[in-house]
Amino acid sequence: MVNDEQIFGGFDLTFVDINIRPLDANDNLIDRFPDLGSHHTKTDIEFIPGGNGFNFCRTLANLGRKVTFVGASSDFFENLVLMNKIPLKIEPIDNAKVNYTSILNLNEGEIQFNSVKNNLSPDHLTERLASIYRGSKLKNISNVALNSTSIEWISSLLLCLVDPEHPYVFDSKIDIDSKISLFQDTSFEGIMFIDPSDISNYVRLADFIKILKTTAKLSGEKYLSLNEHELLTLKNYLKKSPQEIADFLKIPLIFHTSDSVKFYGKENYELKTRNITHKKTFVGAGDCFNGSFLHQILNSSSVVDSLEFAIKSASYLIETSRYPTKSTLR
Repeated sequence: MVNDEQIFGGFDLTFVDINIRPLDANDNLIDRFPDLGSHHTKTDIEFIPGGNGFNFCRTLANLGRKVTFVGASSDFFENLVLMNKIPLKIEPIDNAKVNYTSILNLNEGEIQFNSVKNNLSPDHLTERLASIYRGSKLKNISNVALNSTSIEWISSLLLCLVDPEHPYVFDSKIDIDSKISLFQDTSFEGIMFIDPSDISNYVRLADFIKILKTTAKLSGEKYLSLNEHELLTLKNYLKKSPQEIADFLKIPLIFHTSDSVKFYGKENYELKTRNITHKKTFVGAGDCFNGSFLHQILNSSSVVDSLEFAIKSASYLIETSRYPTKSTLR
């Protein structure tokens, strides 16, 4: 049974996704790039509200939870939310603007072309937002490499858990070491869910890992979700295996690919994904997986049951291009 308690999520960059789906004669996604200079005429193009944090929230809302997305907003973005009948509320972050992403869907995956012209920093935080993040059941950290001031933004969000009124929370000029020196013996309620997005070329990877290690000083439920590119980046940088990374960071690690899902923590699990023959989209599939996992964890389900549900949900989205609901997953 779904809890009626309001969930706040997001605290992340907001995007309008331009979803480009080039199709073959049988309405299947094509399996290669068209030749340079060619005109691919059978193409579906749609504008959809997106971003990792928003897609987490969208998934949870579709599965029946009361959800408020905290992020940048605009009239166009909110109209897209209404047009797509997404049953969530929006808590706008003042003076933050919506970004754009063009997403090319091919048969074996997607390629994103992000246009990030507006970032989030401690300047965007208010006492109200700090209080919301501190009290939220979902404390997600997303899109680390896309936000040029993400280290300052994330460290300020986490400092909210220690002291939401500390002046460092709202100061963009305070260095990360000064902030994280305050993270001692603090516990939090809810779930801290970290989905860094593509960090393979992230120039501030050392600072991000420093933040991840610092979360070990915060007592509470945490998960780090990585795809194959993100995990490879951490493996190469830390010179550690996935299990060693989970032990080193003291955060359970969820590794998801198109073939399997592996969980590294105090216990290890491996599950196979579904064989999908007809694929309609990949946009938001990873976020749908993460949001569905969180939905089941919030229902007090086991990790294995939550991972199985997440695989089922993401598969449904890829096959139908629709976010799952409780009724469609029965």
